[in-house]
Amino acid sequence: MTEEQVERYEEDGYLLLPRYVDRAELDVLRGELPVVFDEDSPRRVLEESSGVVRGVHGVHETNSVFRTLVRLPRLVEPARQLLGSDVHVFQFKINAKLALVGEVWEWHQDYRFWRDEDGMPTDRALSAAILMDDVDEFNGPLMFVPGSHRDGLCAVDARDADWTQTLTSKLKYSLRVEALASAAKQRGIVAPKAPAGSVLLFHSSILHGSGPNMSPDNRTMVLISYNSVENRLRDVAEPRPEFLASRTPDPVLTVGDDALVAGFPRV
Repeated sequence: MTEEQVERYEEDGYLLLPRYVDRAELDVLRGELPVVFDEDSPRRVLEESSGVVRGVHGVHETNSVFRTLVRLPRLVEPARQLLGSDVHVFQFKINAKLALVGEVWEWHQDYRFWRDEDGMPTDRALSAAILMDDVDEFNGPLMFVPGSHRDGLCAVDARDADWTQTLTSKLKYSLRVEALASAAKQRGIVAPKAPAGSVLLFHSSILHGSGPNMSPDNRTMVLISYNSVENRLRDVAEPRPEFLASRTPDPVLTVGDDALVAGFPRV
């Protein structure tokens, strides 16, 4: 990453990399979506109102294509650069947000969940969101409060719920309205729009959320969360499943950057 890109990420807490994954690679990734969406397992979460797929988790451990994706140098190297160390894949998920039925993701900070549910000591982690579809103002774009990652954790109300409530449209940690209002008044809200294949890098403490998909077009995203290997999780009384929050800080070993489409076996 350029010095300017690093400075922009550090200032805003997010960075858009347009058309970062090419069409042929997108075709490979999209070809696996029916496979992982059809798998009936605890990794899969359904929308509460419609029963369609909301998301799947941890399939980089079970699917060779997504196992390769998380190891591409163009994703791993920026994470290493921004976090200042080797990284491991802490979390992997595919958020479906299907046309007309994709529900909201309430405003939240990832680090709130990662600290309180998983024992992550600091917010030295980030996510790379790969846009599988074109994202516009109608199909539920990610919204950010730029710079909010530098303000610490916001006030929340915690629901009495188990780990499954960290994945639904009614999140376990509900951001207080006054906290969002204060942050938005000071910093504003942005909703980056971009074509399929673009990547959004964002800080684990940035305020973000997304509205429902009110369009006839899907808004599917693959999200890879990289954590510094130096930010090893503390023990917690009731850890979330490994497929949701990995407690194994093995450094990512990269593959060739063309591995998704190259003519040799994927890892």
